[in-house]
Amino acid sequence: MENHNEFKLVKGIFSPEDAKEVLFKLVNSKIKFHQLEKFSITERNMGDIDYSEERIHELEAAKIQIEEQIALAQKENRAIKIDGTIVLELMEKYNVSR
Repeated sequence: MENHNEFKLVKGIFSPEDAKEVLFKLVNSKIKFHQLEKFSITERNMGDIDYSEERIHELEAAKIQIEEQIALAQKENRAIKIDGTIVLELMEKYNVSR
């Protein structure tokens, strides 16, 4: 079995409004995941929440940058091309750090 695969999750040309919806749903989903992970770790008092806090910060910053690009596309009456590839690679051992 191959240990490296790529999947095209998002591919196409979108209006700024549609691009915003697609991208924000992805980013917001990841933010929610890390918020729940942080809550779970805190409730169980079993681990470090630094990684989840860092990812939330990075994802919120990405949202701001996406919003700026979308606003520019709207201002210039342009479409947005999105090519989002996910790469999965099987690793030797499961590690809970994300």
